[in-house]
Amino acid sequence: MRMYSAIALLMSISVCNAQEKAVIVGLIGDSTVAVQSGWGPAFAERFNRDVKIVNFAKNGATLEALSKELDALVKLKPDYVLIQFGHNDQKRYDTTVYSDHLKSYVERIRKSGGKAVIVSSVTRRSFDAHGKIVSNLVKNEEYSYKGTLTDYANAAEAVARELNLPFIDLHGASIAHHNKIGREESMSYNFKEGDKTHFNRKGAEAITNLILKEIENAVPEISTWLKSEQELAAARSRAAFDDAALPNIILMMSDDHGWEETGYNVIRTSRPRFSTRWRAVG
Repeated sequence: MRMYSAIALLMSISVCNAQEKAVIVGLIGDSTVAVQSGWGPAFAERFNRDVKIVNFAKNGATLEALSKELDALVKLKPDYVLIQFGHNDQKRYDTTVYSDHLKSYVERIRKSGGKAVIVSSVTRRSFDAHGKIVSNLVKNEEYSYKGTLTDYANAAEAVARELNLPFIDLHGASIAHHNKIGREESMSYNFKEGDKTHFNRKGAEAITNLILKEIENAVPEISTWLKSEQELAAARSRAAFDDAALPNIILMMSDDHGWEETGYNVIRTSRPRFSTRWRAVG
């Protein structure tokens, strides 16, 4: 009887440990995913405590350049890895090389036991004369662009189909989104004035909504770890309260002077060493 009790206890502990282990979702890509100016942070905030988001995206990154970061990511044994590149790859190599690099990423993620999810690159917010998004070749004296973002999005989809992987058509979804809301609203997503590629907080949340909608169909199990509407509302309320509660303080520090050498509060009216005669300024 005691033996059975011990076995039951061990099984219970094992179940608890399994439940406590967070699901790891890795993000790897360029600056449109990265912490500084991408959708990655807004995406991470949408998940509950059962999920740990690890963001290995970098500004200016290509698939080729971020190979070492992928090595570091797979060492964490991620359950899923979302891969989104294109903006910088189109400056460096054609879609054939791009596809080969994508396949290499997928193979390494699979070897780690994870599941790769290919995400096509989010569109640039470039509009034509008719007010519609256009995926054109950006003219640049420094780089010779090898194709449009649409070319690279099509290549990403082809790799996903060939390898039987989940595919998130963020390129198509973001084009449709910006065509719907129009140029003026799209510009309100800019990380800074004139930046049609990166995102401020508003833009990052809008793109996250597009991704999560695509995930519902492509990788529905990930959607089960999203925060509920109540949890999300509570988190946003706490964040707004914390921001409002922060005091406005300017700390001014200086060095290499005596205590009597600051004159912003009082002015001495005499020079005796132990004088206590002071006159308030103003």
